[in-house]
Amino acid sequence: MEPKWMAVFPNMNWYEADFEKNGKAVDITLLKSDEKLKGKITAENDETKVIRVALEDGRQIDLADFNVIDDFFENNHINFKNRKGLHREIRRYIDFSIS
Repeated sequence: MEPKWMAVFPNMNWYEADFEKNGKAVDITLLKSDEKLKGKITAENDETKVIRVALEDGRQIDLADFNVIDDFFENNHINFKNRKGLHREIRRYIDFSIS
């Protein structure tokens, strides 16, 4: 399955993203707005496809493959009653993956 990388911000806004890694440096492009971000990888989990990035402007975001997250939730029969529950579970998945 083709990866679907999303940039997840602390306020739980997420945007489809493309990125290039050069060692610990990463160049991120938010596809919808064509915004370019630069940062350094602070944590990474290859199995769960989650990357934590410290941006040059001081913010911290996570890059996550939402196809892997979706498969995890589907295989474990995790259902959501509302968007708040979805956001909370995605944040828990990302934080647990990197801890």
